[in-house]
Parts: sequence; C-alpha cells; structure tokens
Amino acid sequence: MPFALRRTTAEADGPLALTTVHDEIAAPRKGRVDFEAFRAGDYAPRALELAAHAWSTRALQEYYSLALFTQLSSQLHVMGVPLDWCGAFARMIEDEVRHTDLCLRMCDALGRPASPVIDETELHLASDRTLPCHVRDVVLSAFCIGETISGTMFRRAMKAATVPLAKEVIAAILVDETFHGEAGWELLALLLRGISLDDRAVLVRRIPALFAHYLRLCGATRGPTWARGAEETEPAPNFGTLTEAGYARAYWDSMEEDIVPALSALGLVEAVSAYEALLVDAPQP
Repeated sequence: MPFALRRTTAEADGPLALTTVHDEIAAPRKGRVDFEAFRAGDYAPRALELAAHAWSTRALQEYYSLALFTQLSSQLHVMGVPLDWCGAFARMIEDEVRHTDLCLRMCDALGRPASPVIDETELHLASDRTLPCHVRDVVLSAFCIGETISGTMFRRAMKAATVPLAKEVIAAILVDETFHGEAGWELLALLLRGISLDDRAVLVRRIPALFAHYLRLCGATRGPTWARGAEETEPAPNFGTLTEAGYARAYWDSMEEDIVPALSALGLVEAVSAYEALLVDAPQP
C-alpha cells in the first residue's frame, strides 16, 4: 500500500503516537527553526522554484542516507561491535530522520511539496563481499567521503544564505553532519585495526571508483580549475544554495584538504595516487 512520506494533517482523534515521537526526534538538537515566520509571497516564483528544486534534491539525499544508515546499523550488530558503536548509529539514524523532515518542510514552506522515492539499486544495501569488507566499504564511502563533502557544502551554503529560514535549517543539519564526519573517521580507523592483507587490498581497489562516484555526484567533472574560477554562490535571495561550480569546488577542496590526507594518515596511502590520477584526467583550462 502507498504511504505519505510525511504527514501534513492530524488524525481525526488526534496525532498518532508515531507522529508525536517523530516530531520529538525531528526537532533540532540546537536552536530552533521558525517555519511560521516565513512568507513565500515575499519572493519571486522563479526564486522559490529554484530553491525548491535544491531542497527536494537534498531531501532525497537525506532519505537515502536514512535507509543506508539503518541497514548498516543492523550489519554492525551482526558483526558484534561494541555497544557504543550501536549507540552512535542510533543517533545518526535519528539525525537522518530530522534532516529528511527539515528538507521536506522547507519544500512545503516554499509552496512546492516533495515526495522523494528511493531507488534501491542506488544503495549499498546488498554486497557479494564478506560482511566486514562491505561495512568498511560503506563507512569509507558514505561517511569518510560523503559526509565530509556534505559538511563542506552545508558550511558554504549557510554562509551564502541570505534567507533566515534557510540559515536556520542548514544550521540544524550542520550540527549533525559535523558529528557524522567525525564519527565516520573514528569508525574507519577502528575497522582498519588488524585488517588482513586481502581485505585491505579489496578496500584499496575501491578507492578510485569511490572518488570518481562522488566526482560525478557533485558535478565536478569539469575539473578543479573551472570549479575554483567560477562564481561559487547563487545571488540573493539565497536559500542556502551554491552554483554548480560551488558544489564542484566543495568536492575538490574536501578531497584535497581533508579526505586524501586523512586516508593517507590512516595508512591508505594509495588514496594519494588515486587522487593524482583524478587530477591528470580532469579537463585542463
């Protein structure tokens, strides 16, 4: 049976217990988001349309993360990891519920409700590798690369935002994204302890493909020179969005300043040559 992803009206006999608990989880950990103060009529329809497209895309990305984190959490349980890992993942699952809800509410406020649908073929849920290899791969991909880039993007989007509501929503998300990135790097370091040579080889072989995946996802295929030479932010009124070049620059800067050095420091020095190969293949000005 089809379900509405987000309830927009109360049940006849009052809100469901499920909805009440969800609302508690979806509330920002710090600060508040004042959706009621926003007036869509104060902005041109074209500006609202562009903003809604960006925020509906973010809603879909956060919903994907929710599905992935939930699956990965159960896989960690099967591996018998320490309970503090499970507690950290429980928090991150809550965070992704919050992020999806905030992005959807942003679309509602803009007058363009969104209903993201997940394509299961785009997730890492199934793998023909051993469970430890699969978990390492997902932590490296989704957290160490994905969440690190996401944190960079959201920090720059918050700086660019001129609309107060957008700043409040991004601030609420960024608190969580920062924790996700830090936790991801801790998890990978722990998962690399005592790794066999064969399992390490499996992980290392994945690095170039993961770098290329996020290159495409971030629209960075035109290379770092183009990304760093073009305008990074959309003009005012800015609803917390970057230009295509801005998102691409977040990829290149995150890779160069954070991801590659951190992977190398963890002993995955092959990340350096994988990144250098990416630069060689990038279009030149």
